[in-house]
Amino acid sequence: DTPKGTHVDDKSKLKTAADTLNFPLVLKGEGIAHKTEAGLVALNLKDADQVSEAGINMPCDRFLLEEMISDSVAELLIGVTRDPAHGFVLTLGAGGTLTELLDDSQSLLLPTDENSIKEALTGLKVTNLLNGYRGKAAANLPAILHAVQAVQAYVLANGSHVEEIEINPLICTPTRAVAADALLREAP
Repeated sequence: DTPKGTHVDDKSKLKTAADTLNFPLVLKGEGIAHKTEAGLVALNLKDADQVSEAGINMPCDRFLLEEMISDSVAELLIGVTRDPAHGFVLTLGAGGTLTELLDDSQSLLLPTDENSIKEALTGLKVTNLLNGYRGKAAANLPAILHAVQAVQAYVLANGSHVEEIEINPLICTPTRAVAADALLREAP
């Protein structure tokens, strides 16, 4: 699942584009990998004026305007890299801004199965969030498993030209698992 959104190639078109989506919205500058650190993410924009103002303050000219996923239980990272010795390695971990902070990940060799993926998720520090920490709703585990298996299927079907793929964050809600940002690097 991905957020509903639209690409905008000119700051002057942001207001018009915002009115085609349901608020609140997220505005992301395009073309840079670590958007948050570069000041290229604006969250919880409640109207077209806020969208326009956020865009004016971003050092870029191309944008992705998306629905804000507001019922997040946790954020995960799903990554696959090509390892010269082992083939493709799947990494599951705490995602979003917690990725580097928590150093919370598990790795599996591809191909893998649903039980191994579940076991890896259980081994994460954020597993309590996924299971519904302190009375909060649990994440939709079947949706998370579907997302991980979709990444695996893509890599296995396109292995000759995939070097790396990363979804970060995968926003996990009680009803969805939403790929809010992705990176795909092709093999040379």
